[in-house]
Amino acid sequence: MTSRERLLRAMRHEPVDRVPVSTYELVGWDPDSWENQLPAYRRLMDVIRRETDCVYMCEPTYVKKSNDAVETRRWQEYGQNFTTVVYHSPSGDLTARYRSDQGVNTVWTLEHPLKEIGDIDRYLSLPYEVPQVEMTDFYRRQAELGDRGVMMISPADPLCLAAELFEMGTFLVYALTETERILYLMDAIHERQMALLGRILRNDVKDVVFRICGPEYATAPYLPARYFHRFVTRYLIPMCRDIRLAGGIPRIHCHGRIAGVIDEFAQTDAMALDPLEPPPDGDMPLAELKKRYGDKFCLFGNIELRELEFASRERIDALVRAAIDDAAQGSGFVLMPTASPINEELSPVTEANYMQMIESALRYGRQ
Repeated sequence: MTSRERLLRAMRHEPVDRVPVSTYELVGWDPDSWENQLPAYRRLMDVIRRETDCVYMCEPTYVKKSNDAVETRRWQEYGQNFTTVVYHSPSGDLTARYRSDQGVNTVWTLEHPLKEIGDIDRYLSLPYEVPQVEMTDFYRRQAELGDRGVMMISPADPLCLAAELFEMGTFLVYALTETERILYLMDAIHERQMALLGRILRNDVKDVVFRICGPEYATAPYLPARYFHRFVTRYLIPMCRDIRLAGGIPRIHCHGRIAGVIDEFAQTDAMALDPLEPPPDGDMPLAELKKRYGDKFCLFGNIELRELEFASRERIDALVRAAIDDAAQGSGFVLMPTASPINEELSPVTEANYMQMIESALRYGRQ
């Protein structure tokens, strides 16, 4: 089978020649990704291209009109990159600050734009237009990928976008004490997101995976499970429905403890779940997930990144074998790490463990 066939058949619970193997954010066939530019990753990325099944993370091009209400300033200090964004609302400014460090591919939020519940009205009063969606570059990359994998777009749910406007502790306090105001914010964001998703789905997205991010913000220990339907499920239902109707493959991305909310996911038209962290980071063993919902969801996971960064090769081999034993029967499983490295200097241990994961998956994953 080609990688494309293997992944699509696994997600449809059809027989496969072996368990598909994805390296998640390490995308071998994206020439512009940072890991494909660095000598430290060269040998690993060669193996990933040769031996694994690519789920190519790629967004459409979003064309936004210039917005005079948003002022952005960027500068460097002591090898660090800083960005300040000021949103000029009619009732007062909102300010956010960010930092990125050389050699580490992530962005740290130093100041969130919303600090108090009244900032919701300031935020929603800002001018907003749904971006235009341009798919030319996406389709070019899809054609270049060919049979070596499938494409994946990553929309955020309203909870993700609302929570990240606030500092996490502040958001959780307001979610509990100002629930209706937070839901008002999320309803407004949902309307915008559905309009943007609709523009994407008017294009040919058959067999494109849509990884929906954000539900983890409402899992334990952050919010009680009784909040989950109002904060997550009621938004996921139309998102997953519309993606399925357009021929896409909705996949729910949720780190952490999902035992208390797994039944909520089952109310949606989602076809897959990730990253399914094992205990103690998660709270549902992979074998239990397979038993309860293996016929509904394709399971993506569940090799922890920290294991790949610090464990022995023998332990990685054992973890891969256990995951395949627990979830591969009857198809519907893709072996995948729960996250990917963000440091530009790849350690020898991490490199060796990634290669061990791939080697073990190819050995144990034959059906």
